[in-house]
Amino acid sequence: MSKNNIPYSLVCIWLWSAIATSLTAADDQDVLNGQAVSLLRRECVSCHGPDKQEAELRLDSREAIRAVVQKPSLLLERIEHQDESLLMPPKRRLAEKDIAVLKTWIQSGARWQVPVQWKSVTGQHSGTIGDAWSDPKNPIRTLFRGERLDLWSLKPIRRPTIPLVNDTGWCRNPIDCFVLAKWGSEGRTPAEESPESVLIRRLSMDVTGLPADFTHVQRFVQDSSPDKWDRLVEQKLSSPSFGVHWARMWLDVVRYSDSNGFDWDEFRPNTWRYRDFVVNAFNRDEPFDRFVEKQLAGDERFDGAPRDWDEQESLVATSFLRLGPRDNAASLFNEQDRARAELMSDLTETTASAFLGLTMSCCRCHDHKTDPLSQADHYRLSAFFAASHYADDVPIDLLEEQSSIREHNQKLDDEIEAIQKSIDEIAKTVLQRKPTKEDAKKVKELMNAEQREQVHQAEKKISAIRQAKRSFINGLVMNDKADSVQPTHVLMGGDHKAPRELVEPGFPSVLFPNPPILTRPMKPNSTGRRLTLARWIASADNPWTARVMVNRIWQNYFGNGIVATPNDLGVTGALPTHPELLDFLATELIESGWSLKHIHRLILSSGTYRQKALADVVMTEGRDHATLRTHLRRKSAEQLRDSMLHVSGLLQHKLGGPPVWPELDGATLAANPAVLDDNETKTKGWYPSHVSQQSVRSLYLIQKRTIRIPWLETFDLPENAVSCGKRECSLVAPQSLAMMNGSLSLQAARQIAETVAKEPQGTMHQQIEEVFRRVLSRSPMENELNSCRTFLESRTLVELCLVLLNTNEFAFVE
Repeated sequence: MSKNNIPYSLVCIWLWSAIATSLTAADDQDVLNGQAVSLLRRECVSCHGPDKQEAELRLDSREAIRAVVQKPSLLLERIEHQDESLLMPPKRRLAEKDIAVLKTWIQSGARWQVPVQWKSVTGQHSGTIGDAWSDPKNPIRTLFRGERLDLWSLKPIRRPTIPLVNDTGWCRNPIDCFVLAKWGSEGRTPAEESPESVLIRRLSMDVTGLPADFTHVQRFVQDSSPDKWDRLVEQKLSSPSFGVHWARMWLDVVRYSDSNGFDWDEFRPNTWRYRDFVVNAFNRDEPFDRFVEKQLAGDERFDGAPRDWDEQESLVATSFLRLGPRDNAASLFNEQDRARAELMSDLTETTASAFLGLTMSCCRCHDHKTDPLSQADHYRLSAFFAASHYADDVPIDLLEEQSSIREHNQKLDDEIEAIQKSIDEIAKTVLQRKPTKEDAKKVKELMNAEQREQVHQAEKKISAIRQAKRSFINGLVMNDKADSVQPTHVLMGGDHKAPRELVEPGFPSVLFPNPPILTRPMKPNSTGRRLTLARWIASADNPWTARVMVNRIWQNYFGNGIVATPNDLGVTGALPTHPELLDFLATELIESGWSLKHIHRLILSSGTYRQKALADVVMTEGRDHATLRTHLRRKSAEQLRDSMLHVSGLLQHKLGGPPVWPELDGATLAANPAVLDDNETKTKGWYPSHVSQQSVRSLYLIQKRTIRIPWLETFDLPENAVSCGKRECSLVAPQSLAMMNGSLSLQAARQIAETVAKEPQGTMHQQIEEVFRRVLSRSPMENELNSCRTFLESRTLVELCLVLLNTNEFAFVE
């Protein structure tokens, strides 16, 4: 590098070295200093910090920059240079407002000062700070110079006025009024209502994940009652299959897996209890605020052993904090600190995306590039988890059961102690003194035959008694240790080896810059940090949570959310297509006591949901994708598999329990070294369940990280290392091959054909009709009947069943 080609980082060093030793600490000067220092950190340190030191320069500490002294005006020369080869940052000119900040800062003495954000969260700032709109000292307003504050998701949730529309009877509830008002302003009208036979099939698949039976379709179509739709909605929402189907949405969001991931990918035997908690919570309509609280801080909701199922479930729900990947090999390489830092990052980022729709992962290493979030915000949120530790040894049995187990085991221990005394007496007789541990071998050598037999029988009794002892149930849970709270630092570049400013727990500073008052938990040896976070997340003051959740529900009914990016309500995320409708649903959620089923009912009872699907929706630009059903929306991987099992009569309606392991081919297993390197604890291998147990709902199949079930993966089963807010929905050739040639579809086709063939007096016509009714929930049309007759002249009934299972009508939801 030539001397004239001075790196921007070197110029930064010259600037940092010009720090004045003292300056009047006026508030406006503090703001300017914070802006300049944040700018330099954002633009320089990524290339000259803990991970990389271009030109052998490191700028991430005061000590590193004191060594060089130059004129700060050289910084301005480089950032304003017209020659791109000399311009810093390379090939990207700073905005004029940034250059102006640096100019003013240099003229005022170039004082290095930690931005006010870190001062406020460590309690060093006098007084309280307001939000970014009302207070110039707000750290986010300081950091981004008053910009980024027009983001729609920062605005408080307010109940909008239901619009007045010229309605001819289409509007069934307020949802339709919001939709119709927008369409009216665009000169558009609603689509026709779908036929009743289509509606019941749509409702059944959307609510339960299973197809409607032919008899149920016919009964609904023939029913003339005015309230039949509402009754059908309630019937489906009350079905146990509702929770099974909708739990899948939440498990995607929270990156559920039955294994640790990483190279070993060990099986976690107790994770399924969390899956069952989600299913049960959705089925009984657990208020969403309590659903949040249990997952983030269930252990802080009570003291001691759980006394009822609600407290027991609260412990199980903290598995949310354990669902992320875990590197069990870290301790072997002395990398516990790295593993702990990764756990904290995963908790922070998953909590933010799942509950808040915030992309905190984007500010782990630096201030957010687009949203009003700072790097310190990431670590303030992380600090809520600083006292959290694995609690694998904490029993989750109810208090009464724990007492019973302890009492039972104590009686057995007393028996063992009495028998052991008899053994010790024999040893004492042999040695003529009280034996020690070291005497065991000597005692056996000196015993006579009778004594050996007595000891042998006694030891057999002890072994049998030990086998009769009862064990506690343990879960994949988390708790706090108030006496071992690890300090939380902002990590330069996200590197756990480069801790910088100390921070305390805090919410996003743009709205809540002051440290919160921690909630006192019921458990005395806990910190209340996570309980404080949980209650803030599920509060009406929070502008994100209610919007995020109702948007997730909407997305799963229409294929697209009102906000198309469910995990990102930020600047780079999509704008809401119907902001007033989104806020209406959010306020409905809050005011209904956080009832999720209330939102389901509103959507399902609307005319918007009952519209006929339009063939051109996905083809035409500018159409309202959020409020129209796409013409053909392919069933999810789970819906496809469960539908085939259901229509064939093979589906087992198991609810809950340990996961079921399907058979996998040898090539799939051979591609995963962990399986081949199984261990004594039986956690690395693959252990197929008995074939009679494998036809359960897909939710109950094992979900490992390194081995996803190939058939489900073909149909876009997501990777479960990070939160998945919206699944991909591809249409690719391997899916056709899996449906036509896969063992699952062949098994289903054979079972349907075998069942139909056993029907008494089954003519070809009747068989064709019955196959249609089972697979497609309708009778065949005349032209279909004729085509099937011709088909069966040269083909088998099994092949006809396979053809129907491969139709778009079966694989897609209209």
